[in-house]
Amino acid sequence: MECVIRNGTVVTASDSTPADVGIEGGKITHIGQGLGPAAREIDASGQYLFPGGVDVHTHVDIELMGHRSVDDFYSGTVAAACGGVTTIVDYALPEAGQSIQGSVDAWEEKARDKSIIDYGIHPVILEPTQQIIDEMADAIAEGHTSFKLFMIGMARFDELAADYLKVMAQAGKHGALTNIHAEDQCLIGYLCEQMTTEGKLGPKHFPDSRPRESEGLAVQRAISMAKYAEAPIYLVHLSCEEALAPIRQARAHGQIIYGETRPLYLHLSRERFEEPDAERYVGWPPLREASQMQVMWDGLRNDNLQTVATDHCGWNLAQKKAGKTVDELLPGMSNLETLIPMLYSEGVSQGKLSLNRFVEVSATNPAKLFGLYPQKGTLAVGSDADIVIFDPRKAVTIRHRNMHSRADYELYEGFEITGWPTHTLSRGEVIVENGTVLGNAGRGKLLKRKRFTPL
Repeated sequence: MECVIRNGTVVTASDSTPADVGIEGGKITHIGQGLGPAAREIDASGQYLFPGGVDVHTHVDIELMGHRSVDDFYSGTVAAACGGVTTIVDYALPEAGQSIQGSVDAWEEKARDKSIIDYGIHPVILEPTQQIIDEMADAIAEGHTSFKLFMIGMARFDELAADYLKVMAQAGKHGALTNIHAEDQCLIGYLCEQMTTEGKLGPKHFPDSRPRESEGLAVQRAISMAKYAEAPIYLVHLSCEEALAPIRQARAHGQIIYGETRPLYLHLSRERFEEPDAERYVGWPPLREASQMQVMWDGLRNDNLQTVATDHCGWNLAQKKAGKTVDELLPGMSNLETLIPMLYSEGVSQGKLSLNRFVEVSATNPAKLFGLYPQKGTLAVGSDADIVIFDPRKAVTIRHRNMHSRADYELYEGFEITGWPTHTLSRGEVIVENGTVLGNAGRGKLLKRKRFTPL
């Protein structure tokens, strides 16, 4: 064998077992006790072996609201790998009039020579013309088996809702999953205009410009549209009970709906907007009241939410502070590197998630939902050897100076957590070892994904 990881505890979504793991040709070839010698041996005594994290919601190289992210597919995937994420699926935003294939090609061009981990692409649809709808079947056949819709102004959703319904139906017909950003633009637009008139311009007022009701209204609408489109949907970055309640009801009646939350809503609350430089916390939707943090943890534990993903988007603080009104504030933040350690420290260590559920929501479920399982998302013979060796006792104080994103601030500066990766392997290659990046730019591969199957 090329490599054996010895004396660790192999953790999957269903089991936790002391075992050695043998690797050859980029695949896991053996899991068991007493494996024979290998060219390289790694002692994982006292550590967990997790499947590498699968983050299915990233924007590692994006232009938005006149700004270009400071990260690209090199710095973004280095940050991911240092935190134990070995696969991302990034959103490809089209230029005006661009075809689906054109946006996919543009994204692959960005990633091909830079990514150090494997990556997939979600095409985003911002112009639901008949030509775009007709192209969807070809994109699905090429292995891009999910599409993103925005129920907000940037996509003219209210104006073009009937056409977006056709998009959802086409995705369902051809075996793709529709990802939906659910916020109600009518309510948001009204509130933003009102706040600007009243001089309520800064980040302190941002949460009130996109209230919980705007999320709940949009989720209900998305569910109803999906019902008539006969299509499965995946609702991204959910933040509050108003979003989760209609999902629970629809799932109880057999509708195929999945929910994602992101670390932002698990670890932070809207009181952060009272701090200096509060623009750093701006995201769509906003941070909610502290009570909603527990709602999100409960949703993960009870399977009302199936995944955690970062919505990673690296900006500098000057970019975040450029907006003058609540609707001009730039959304997004760098947090790929902290996804896995913080979910473990705040979730598993605090008794909010079981160890197996932690693996399920960070790796297994996203891989299954987006056509990557069992190649990704689990530790099994025949799976890619994407493995995180994780020290559950390692105490870390999160500091910007130690992070690998090019953003010039750290969202969780000063957080003290317990548990951090010591090694990250991608297809059997050690790409990070004790904080040292060993993987080369461009070693990551574009993933062609299978058609959607329900969990």
